[in-house]
Amino acid sequence: MGGIPGFLQPMSILARYFSKSDLDEIKSAVGEAESKTSAEIVPFFAESSHHYKEWAWFGAFLMGGLSGVTFYTAQNLYSLVWGGESFFAVLSVWVGALLGLAITAVFPKVRINLVSRGAKQYFVDLRAKEAFLDEEVFRTKNRTGILIYISLFEHFVRVLPDKEIAKVVPKSEWNEAVRLIVDGMKSNKKKDGIVSSILFCGDLLKKYNIQIEKDDKNEISNEIRDGGKLM
Repeated sequence: MGGIPGFLQPMSILARYFSKSDLDEIKSAVGEAESKTSAEIVPFFAESSHHYKEWAWFGAFLMGGLSGVTFYTAQNLYSLVWGGESFFAVLSVWVGALLGLAITAVFPKVRINLVSRGAKQYFVDLRAKEAFLDEEVFRTKNRTGILIYISLFEHFVRVLPDKEIAKVVPKSEWNEAVRLIVDGMKSNKKKDGIVSSILFCGDLLKKYNIQIEKDDKNEISNEIRDGGKLM
C-alpha cells in the first residue's frame, strides 16, 4: 500500500504560513545564533494554544440576548401587536442563540475574539510549558536550552529559558525578542520577525557570557517546530 495520496493529506501548520525558503532561513538563523553560544534555541510555532470551544456557548448567549432585545425593542417601537408575543419573544432568543452557537463553532477567528486577554494568556503559558517538555528543551548537557514559543491567533510569544540561562539573563531582557516576533506577526512579516528574534537571542546570550564551548555539539535540531492545529 502506498499510503494516503499527498493531495489528501492535511497541510501542516508550518506549510500554511511559511514557504520552504522561509523555513530554511529560520533554520539558518538558529544555526547562526547558536554559533555564538553553547545554548540551544528551539523555535516553536502554533496556530493557536487552545481550541476555545467553550466560548461558542458564550457566543450563543450573546446572540440570544441580542435577538431578544431586538425583538422587544421592535415590538415596542413599532407597536407590533399580533398575539402570542411571549411565544415569539422566546423563539427569537432561541433562534439567535442557535445562530450564535453555529457561527462561533464554525469560525474559530470569530470565537477567539470573544475570549478575554487573561484567558488567552493562561492557555498560551500552559501550552508553552507543555511544548518545553514535549521538545525536551531541558535535556541539554548544561541546561542551556531556550524555547521560543509563538502563538499566532493570540499574538502572544513566550521565551522559556532553562535554569542555567534563567540564572544569568534577567527576564526583562527577553522583551525585545518577544516584541520582534509580535511586530512581525502584526505586519504579516512572520518569518522576518522570527529570524530577527532568534539572532537577537544569540547576541543576548553572548552578551551574558553563555559562551560556546570547545566540545560544543548541536544537541537539538535547528528546525522550527510545528505546533499543529487546535482550532
